[in-house]
Amino acid sequence: MIISTTAEAVRADVGDGPAGAWTCLVRRGMLHSECEAVEHWRLPPGAALTATPEHGVEEAVLVLEGDLLLGTSTGERSVRAGQLVLVPHGRRARLTAAGGPVRLLTVRTLAASVTDRLPARVPELVPS
Repeated sequence: MIISTTAEAVRADVGDGPAGAWTCLVRRGMLHSECEAVEHWRLPPGAALTATPEHGVEEAVLVLEGDLLLGTSTGERSVRAGQLVLVPHGRRARLTAAGGPVRLLTVRTLAASVTDRLPARVPELVPS
């Protein structure tokens, strides 16, 4: 597993709007890990992140600072700092920085339809 800090973000083209700053804090690197990544995002006003079925993951988005506009097939709603958005596998969502900069964390996990087909994991015995 790769672990980093939020000290050195990279510029990320995240759609039609301005680019955001992105840092991957944790990336899956071990076989059978359900967690794909934990990412830290800094979005300028108007920047957007999208989730699509093609990504093949479920996402939890925790807003740390600022306000997001969440757009889904059922409409739009505001998401404030301290609130969590859950995007199930197979759904589309667009998260747009509304009004000002936004800082958030995303946790991306493999869908149960994928992990249910993996062999059972057996914990390794570590000599003490």
